[in-house]
Amino acid sequence: MSKLIDCTLPLYDFMPVGNVWAWDVPFQSEPITTHGKQSYELWMITMHSEAGTRLMIKAMQDPNAPTVDLVPLEQLLNRPAVVVDVPCGRDGAVTPEQIEEGFAKVDFRKGDAVILRTGWGDNNRWEEIGDDYARHGPCISKAASEKLCEIMKNNGSDLAGADVAYWGRGDKYQGPLWADRPAWARNPFPSIEAKRFLAQYTAEMAIEDWESPNVMTTNNINFIGAMCNLNSITKQRVKLNVIPLKLKGARGATCNAFVEEE
Repeated sequence: MSKLIDCTLPLYDFMPVGNVWAWDVPFQSEPITTHGKQSYELWMITMHSEAGTRLMIKAMQDPNAPTVDLVPLEQLLNRPAVVVDVPCGRDGAVTPEQIEEGFAKVDFRKGDAVILRTGWGDNNRWEEIGDDYARHGPCISKAASEKLCEIMKNNGSDLAGADVAYWGRGDKYQGPLWADRPAWARNPFPSIEAKRFLAQYTAEMAIEDWESPNVMTTNNINFIGAMCNLNSITKQRVKLNVIPLKLKGARGATCNAFVEEE
């Protein structure tokens, strides 16, 4: 008998992942029809293309790489995976030593996908602390991502996920200059303020802010951000399934992610 574990953040108005950076468009919904008037309800939805749990791919930084709608399903569905524990909390960063120690304790097999479990994405923390879930959660350090990519490439592995809201954290520029403002002082995209911030936000600044995502994409390893409920997984070895929105031409996309335990 198998057990399915939903590892996907719910999307709801002003949910934190997709709500704090200058390029974010907060998830919002507005009724189009209602049960009372038309007998059924439809919504208009606005959102960031990578709100909540999301799949990120090489095309994020390589304009010639396949976009999210062209990633073969066999790379994303029914993938044997191993859960690697790397405990980390608020404002922390996973280290390469934690990556090595975590892999030393698991049965990592050829071609496995990898799920990094910090413990951050549990207990509905995203609702409890709001925007701080995204801007002050743990991240994966550049050195840890380099170590992870080294281990994965030596093993023929090409898919990783983690329960951090963001693999990087914008600590140098976007954090102090934008995300750390109170919500009422960071008018979201497409505001003039957000557009002017992004106009001066260069590629070099972005790479400094988001070092570990850059490491993952340049190593051609697809990765999932903002998984949740990983402490509900009781097995070391599982099957991982990732289903991104089929957004034509997108460089990453909101996705559903779930784990199957045998």
